[in-house]
Amino acid sequence: MSRRTSVRLVATGARLTAGIVVSAACVAGAVIAIPAAWPTIARAPAHTTVKPVAGDTLLSCAGSFLALGRDAAQASQLSVAGTPKLVSGASQGADLTSAELGMSDVVGATAAPGFTASPHDREPALVAAAQSVTVSADDLSGFAASACRPPSMESWIVGGAGTTGSSDILLIANPGAVTATVTFTEYGSAGGTHSSELVVPAGTQSTVPLVAGSAGESSPVVKVTSSGAPVRAALQSSLIRTLDPVGIDVQDAIAQPQKDFSLLGVRALVGSDDDDNASTAVRLLAPDADATVTLQPRNAANGSKVGDPKTVKLTAGQVGSVNFSALKPGLYAIDVKSSTPVVAAAWQTTGFAKGSDFAWMTPAPLLTGTTAFAVAEGPAPQLHLQNATAEATTVELTPLQGGATQRVALQPDGAATVALSASTTYTLSSPTAVRAAVVYSGIGLLAGYPVWATDAAAAPITVYQR
Repeated sequence: MSRRTSVRLVATGARLTAGIVVSAACVAGAVIAIPAAWPTIARAPAHTTVKPVAGDTLLSCAGSFLALGRDAAQASQLSVAGTPKLVSGASQGADLTSAELGMSDVVGATAAPGFTASPHDREPALVAAAQSVTVSADDLSGFAASACRPPSMESWIVGGAGTTGSSDILLIANPGAVTATVTFTEYGSAGGTHSSELVVPAGTQSTVPLVAGSAGESSPVVKVTSSGAPVRAALQSSLIRTLDPVGIDVQDAIAQPQKDFSLLGVRALVGSDDDDNASTAVRLLAPDADATVTLQPRNAANGSKVGDPKTVKLTAGQVGSVNFSALKPGLYAIDVKSSTPVVAAAWQTTGFAKGSDFAWMTPAPLLTGTTAFAVAEGPAPQLHLQNATAEATTVELTPLQGGATQRVALQPDGAATVALSASTTYTLSSPTAVRAAVVYSGIGLLAGYPVWATDAAAAPITVYQR
């Protein structure tokens, strides 16, 4: 090999080596540079938060107490047995307007009462209404009281019976402007379900005998679901024993199954060890899954526990019952805690002979802030208050029509009862969660209903500009 050739080879080798080194460095630099992202400039889209204007508040009342089959020639015909007394009220600035819901299937009744209130200062109107009725006849006797409630897309009726002597009627009100298609799903003590449908025109209240879907059932529970428009569901009940009337009731619907709630205003009056003739009992249903349920009675005067809790195991879809007739005479709350969501209501009666009365009490919802409630005409009305927290609180009660504010101190997990004025509407204010129920009691007279929160305002929404 000549010297020139050697020089060329050396030079070429050097260039190759340098190229490889430079290439490797570039690749390494590229690899190393990957994690180091280029600087970016991000701009959040322009947006604003808007609070929707609250809609009208719609309240539907049960209306006249109805009798079924008074005309022997028309056993399915409904007629008016008692006309209710109404009480309503609204906070200053709120406009409460009376409304009527047509009732074409009842002889002697043209409409069920209702109320409409427009929002005030973009907030739901602070309004309330309630009704009561007393009936004294050969086939019906007793006292019933109930709150007028807004409609909903789903609710539950826990009460009544489809057995001989019971005359129970579902009341389905559609206060809106759109026709509603309502589906009833009936549960019973033996398990299984039965479903049916009903079309309820806008601005009307329809009636359905409970026996239509629960014939022979002693412990029915009915789920009410609606499409097209929300409806207000309630149950009117009456009972006859050996040809004697022994009470009437108008019962609130339950919003939804829950795992932790309280039944307020449960009154024990007559002791009984007979499960078929319990004077105080709780009906329960776990609609979707088996449940273990614990029930603890508490004294209404202070919230102290009374006796040991009772525990019951429920099979999904099968209605059960727990007897509390051994409680000493008095007013109680029954706390319910369940492993899966359940619905429940408490039955209570003044006795089993002519001149007796009964009532169903449904769960009292949690209340925080200010809400309005109405006290219908009736004997010795009281407010049963329960502190739902482990902190002491003070509840303020103020008549909407004017009057002194009453302050009620509640100990942690405590309770109290407060005398109320009949035919009066109040505001209830609490900084922390409480529960409340209006209860009535007299000789052969019994009724009550939970206090429900004022319609909640729609949640604020965020609007983004494109």
